[in-house]
Amino acid sequence: MEAVFQQLTPISLNRAYLFNGSVGPVFHDFRFRLEQDEKEKLIHAAAYSKVCYEKADDVEKRDFPWDESGVAELREWLQAGYEAFCAREGNT
Repeated sequence: MEAVFQQLTPISLNRAYLFNGSVGPVFHDFRFRLEQDEKEKLIHAAAYSKVCYEKADDVEKRDFPWDESGVAELREWLQAGYEAFCAREGNT
């Protein structure tokens, strides 16, 4: 699993209301966006590539519970998305 995904924990997600990250070479990278929903205790996750979230045409979204098991599922979802992206794009 990529180190950036391994570092995600329920506590680390408290650092910011909105967290953006990426993995891969610049301008050819897998990107993700995590948004807190304190009221519902959810993390709204989005994965996309190459351009900013607002302009991406390949955004995949999913909500995860903001607890240990939900964040573990989030990490697995991001890793699977990254691996699929690499297979499509020829990244290693």
